[in-house]
Amino acid sequence: MASEQAPTTNVGLFAVADEPSLPPASEQPIKKRKTGSGRKKDAVWDLTTVLADKRVICNRCGALIHRYGVTKVERVRTHFERKCAGLRDHVPAVRGEESLVIMETTGASESSDSALMGAGAMAPADTSIPRHKISSYGNKNGAFKRKFASWLYATGQSFDNVENELLLSALRVLRGDVALPTKHELENELLDLEFTVSKNKVTKAITAKKCCLTVENWVNPGGCSVTTYGVVCEGVPYFLEAKTAATQEFSGELIVGEVEAVMAKEKKAEFYGIVTPTASTLSKYTREKIMKKYPRCTFFYGCVCNALSLLLKDVTSVLPLLEKVQTSVTELADVFRGNHKLQVLMPDTETNPTREFPDSSSVCAVLEAVLKHEKELYAVVARRDFVEASTPAEQEKLKRVQDFVLGESFVQDVVNSLAILRPLQQHLKHFQEDRPPLSQVFPYFVELLAVYSSIEWLSKKEKALITSCVSERFNSIYGNSHGVAYLLDPLYLGDALDERKRQEVESFIVRFCEHEGHSVDILSQLEMFKRMVAELKQGNPAYWQLVQSGAVSPHDFWMERRGQCPHLHQLAVAVFALPASSASPSPSLAVQGFDVTSRFGSKLKSDQLQKLTHVYCNSRREDSESLPSTPQLL
Repeated sequence: MASEQAPTTNVGLFAVADEPSLPPASEQPIKKRKTGSGRKKDAVWDLTTVLADKRVICNRCGALIHRYGVTKVERVRTHFERKCAGLRDHVPAVRGEESLVIMETTGASESSDSALMGAGAMAPADTSIPRHKISSYGNKNGAFKRKFASWLYATGQSFDNVENELLLSALRVLRGDVALPTKHELENELLDLEFTVSKNKVTKAITAKKCCLTVENWVNPGGCSVTTYGVVCEGVPYFLEAKTAATQEFSGELIVGEVEAVMAKEKKAEFYGIVTPTASTLSKYTREKIMKKYPRCTFFYGCVCNALSLLLKDVTSVLPLLEKVQTSVTELADVFRGNHKLQVLMPDTETNPTREFPDSSSVCAVLEAVLKHEKELYAVVARRDFVEASTPAEQEKLKRVQDFVLGESFVQDVVNSLAILRPLQQHLKHFQEDRPPLSQVFPYFVELLAVYSSIEWLSKKEKALITSCVSERFNSIYGNSHGVAYLLDPLYLGDALDERKRQEVESFIVRFCEHEGHSVDILSQLEMFKRMVAELKQGNPAYWQLVQSGAVSPHDFWMERRGQCPHLHQLAVAVFALPASSASPSPSLAVQGFDVTSRFGSKLKSDQLQKLTHVYCNSRREDSESLPSTPQLL
């Protein structure tokens, strides 16, 4: 559009002679043009804004349609029929006198949530469909309603805010005729429109790109099990949909039909893998059915963040010391939380009144806060009035906290507990926030085993228990994708793989390349890749330092070497496009879904809640609101 040149005007064609000649007698006299006649203005212009410089802007998606003013109406129609992101695909043309109509029918299917209809595209008569309510959002006030609604949905604001008279009076300072959307519009027409825009954006973002389906299980405020389906494309997570189970407990396995139904709705995406809470969530039969329908979807594995979260609980439960310390610090945190009398005695709260002692974001955070202010905490707990309480139960709780802090082994118990829990907490934070490549999962679990085996004060029995917990959680999520990524990462080259796992990985690589139709010796390319890395270490130490520091990711490393090991390159690009976790970045889709459900679950119908969750999760907010609580992961 921008590249097209405006039509030029040839002045000579319209030059008027000084004495024009009269028309021949045989010709009909020129009729005067009647004023006020001609075609009426097409209704499609109501959906646009024509600026002073003749730019025509779409009120729905904000796109520039053309630069020629109120002309080229066919181009404007084409924009709304085929290009506008604010409308559904393949909608009828906007012609005639009609404005935008939002079709609302009780129990209507998703395809009839919103559409464009006019005199030039009549809908077939159907007496079973109730009369549609027509509402136009083509003018400026309608565009403002959509923008306002979009802000409400993206930030999770209550729909009751639109009924606030103070808000309306403040807006009318700027413009007297401004009108806020009604609560009914927010729950119906506007929600349908924004859901359509959100869905189209997700489809456009993942079309013809390598994607990974993510699955998270959690419990909603009503106690029912919910499965959230998302997709990760180029490192960005997108929400697809959530399904609430009829029972309160998750069965542990997903039904193949349910997974295929979710994938079928995104036909243009290229699914290469599925990450679930544990590898056993998808049975062998389910995997085979999915691979038969989606041949390239060959990577099935579990979420590393879920494994590390459960591992924290496992290690705490098998070691009596950790269980005792965790119970005590939890009670200590409960005593100090919200107690202004105790909070003012701690040094952190004096300099920062909004900060409470201790930091309860995690067990390790509580332990570190307690250890940092051990002397101040001792002085506070040793006071005579510390155990004063209104009830005997509360007094007993305060006495237990006092005994814990004043005990001889208090400091040493906290130090030992941190020595065990800190490595797990650091790894969990790393995978949640830094979004490292999939190849780091294997070496990080190996590192955990090495750390715990080096702790001298642990007995052989305790070391064996911790090793068993670590191995069990790793095996619960391990898939061929972990081994392939670990082998193809130039930083690791599969160093810690035992012989059995190495043979499994190499066999998978051979099967993958045969499935892609490659008849080359892929294992020879694998050896060539290892020699190439060895030469790179010797010949280009500066570049190798970038690889070691993470400045050059494994994905970038392989993209720069497309011509070298071409068949191995295809596999490497696919596996390094997979996320290590379905719960990263934080907050995860499950946490965001829990937030929406806790706020609107009792106010909206299930289909409305689904649409709102889609808009909320996919609206890439820069300033996320603090979530009220986290869901209970299954």
